[in-house]
This record gives sequence, structure tokens and C-alpha cells, in this order.
Amino acid sequence: MILARLKWNTPLYKVDEFVTKFRDRYKNKQVRIDVKLTDTECLIYLFKKFN
Repeated sequence: MILARLKWNTPLYKVDEFVTKFRDRYKNKQVRIDVKLTDTECLIYLFKKFN
């Protein structure tokens, strides 16, 4: 699932703050967050661990 789609010129510290807040909120849940940065967009994916 795509958690957030940000503009390509979003500063990296804002991306880091967003991911950190999300991880702190769901600390005990088994989730994995993947950030994909390209020239045109920034995507933040959320995965649930099944193990």
C-alpha cells in the first residue's frame, strides 16, 4: 500500500520526520516502511510483516 506520495522537491528532512512519526506511532505493530526516491516523485510504501 502506498502510504504517501510527495512532490519530487520535498526536502529529505521532511520525509524523515514523516517516517519517524509514523514508526513511533505504530512501534509495536509489525510493519515495514520503504521509501522510494526518484527524479519525479517520492513514494512511501507500507508493508505488513507476516512472521
